[in-house]
Amino acid sequence: MRNAGSAPQGRRDRRLGLSPGLWVVLLVAAAFLPLIALHAYSVLQIISQQRSHIEHDVEDLAVAASLIVEGAADATRQAAVALSQVPAIQTPNPAVAAPTLARILAENPQYLNLWAADREGRVYATGLAGEAPASIAGEAYFQQAETTRQPVLATSRAIPGVPGAFAPLVAVPILLDSQFNGTLQIAFKLSRLQELPSHVGLPTDSIATVVDGQGNIVFRSLQPERWVGVNISGLPIYQQVLTAGGAFVSPGLDGVVRLLAVSPVTGTGWRAIVGLPAAQAFSPLTTTLDREVALFALTVVLASVLAWRGKVLADRVEDERRRLQGTIDQLPEGVFVADPAGHVLVANHALEELLGAPIRVGISYRRQLEGRVVWLEDGRPVAWDDLPPERALRGELVRGVQLTALRPDGSRRDLLVSARPLRGPAGNIEEVIVVAADITALKDLDRAKDEFISIAAHELRNPLAGLKGYAELLLRRAQKQGYDEETRRLLQATNQLADRLTVMTNRLLDVSRLQLGRLELVRQRTDLVALAREVRDTLQLTTQRHLIIVDADPGELVGDWDADRLREVLDNLVGNAIKYAPGGRITIFLRQEDGQADVLVSDQGPGIPPAQLPHLFERFRQAGRTAAERAGGLGLGLYLARGIVEAHGGRIGVESEPGHGSTFWFTLPRWAGETSRAPAPELLARARAASEVAG
Repeated sequence: MRNAGSAPQGRRDRRLGLSPGLWVVLLVAAAFLPLIALHAYSVLQIISQQRSHIEHDVEDLAVAASLIVEGAADATRQAAVALSQVPAIQTPNPAVAAPTLARILAENPQYLNLWAADREGRVYATGLAGEAPASIAGEAYFQQAETTRQPVLATSRAIPGVPGAFAPLVAVPILLDSQFNGTLQIAFKLSRLQELPSHVGLPTDSIATVVDGQGNIVFRSLQPERWVGVNISGLPIYQQVLTAGGAFVSPGLDGVVRLLAVSPVTGTGWRAIVGLPAAQAFSPLTTTLDREVALFALTVVLASVLAWRGKVLADRVEDERRRLQGTIDQLPEGVFVADPAGHVLVANHALEELLGAPIRVGISYRRQLEGRVVWLEDGRPVAWDDLPPERALRGELVRGVQLTALRPDGSRRDLLVSARPLRGPAGNIEEVIVVAADITALKDLDRAKDEFISIAAHELRNPLAGLKGYAELLLRRAQKQGYDEETRRLLQATNQLADRLTVMTNRLLDVSRLQLGRLELVRQRTDLVALAREVRDTLQLTTQRHLIIVDADPGELVGDWDADRLREVLDNLVGNAIKYAPGGRITIFLRQEDGQADVLVSDQGPGIPPAQLPHLFERFRQAGRTAAERAGGLGLGLYLARGIVEAHGGRIGVESEPGHGSTFWFTLPRWAGETSRAPAPELLARARAASEVAG
């Protein structure tokens, strides 16, 4: 029976040509093949992930470099704009302007030079002593600033006082009474980039480069004396830079093969490039591959090897995280990176110093900062959802938002904040990176300018009062003594101009008070309906083309308000309706709801273009489709109206559609210390209906 039973098996083994020992080998191999395949697959995934991490780190470095360049350009632009408004610079007097420029240059080592030119391009002052070019009229940056009346970022090989230098510069127009009066230039260095490769412990021959839109090298961390100013637009590497969609490997200008990443500098044609020698950058991949090949021979201890490999990978990821942390910690700007849920992945010490609060990795930044740091924009609180990181999480690219951070210790920091989403291959947001630069010194200079305007406006009031008094005295004398009609007309015109100057001076003074937080309210029991009727009766005398209607419910609406200031608001809103609407009805709606007063002013005018709506309540802004419609006034009425309403704890806004009239509204809490909300939707709908009815 044993022979009979064993014969068929032996025949099968012989037919297959396999010995029993080989079957055991095959069975063992079959048992381990899935593990080996799984391990091989894991190795390939690990290498792919490591390569992705390495490339991602280099791309993050390029983004950080571009943000440093962007921050340096923005800070220089802000400084140049502020300086162009200083009276000592606006007047082309070398004796006054040159010492100011020299002082600014001495206080800012990142600047190469500052120079100012008059409207003809003649240089009348520089920050460096020595011979300056007679004229810069032929320079493209001067011509562009003169044409556009906007700040210009450019590069130049002709920096006054620095012969042979090639450097970036910012040129801003000097405007005097809205007229072009010359330009102010600041040439600056990208010195913070010079320290980037060495400070973060990158391998030797790592490099940071910045190229402008014409292919000129603006900055290079290695051998800058050889490469800065060289045009590489005709070289193959430049074409790769222009078309790169991620990290790539290529020989550099010096022949060294590097892993390169490119990031555009927002708002310019410039590009920031960071490169690591390819051999050192990818050395972890080679090490990993060799180690995993050896592990294939140790399949019998596969579980132990996998556990050990997990530790190795975790250590390697941690090393990469430390390297990135070291890179960001060397930056002077505050930087943090968060995931889509808002959890902090990386944050540097500079951010903690700016905010005066510790930032912990792995915890939501909102949880760490909300309630501890108060954010303000133009002196008003900013809702959390409107902060740059939250906007970036929604997919927005946020650039150069000026915010004030009130720190836990009560001190403040003025910040220039930029944020951008970082998307994965599928287009989804994987991370957001936020950079905050300290511009407290620049904002202090801006506040000093507002203080100067306040003092100047205040000093003008007494001479204007005298001028007004003399004009009225002469006018009465002319009428009493029977002067000729022409003389009386001229005196009447002088009296009216004095009135206009007084109004403009008072408005400038009120603007300065708003900016400096010194606007005071004289609260008293005030009937808002009676106030609206007074405004209606006064302004109805100025127009025959409009019918001004007061629609009030109830007939008396009393609160603790500043009557004179609210009369100014109503005068402005109704006056604007008369100015911009060709005719028809102007309706003033007044309603009381839940402890607040709602006021809406609707007209049957042409409406306001949507692009102008977000800016109507800003300083020196005027509505209107054409220059003729915007002529007259300083563009301060709605800005002051907003300040007065918000000082009462109220809100103000506008709804308008071209061709369907406009409705300006504001709401007021009836008593001090309270706040109000927007009007009820049904009231807004009724006001819109009134503005659409043909007059």
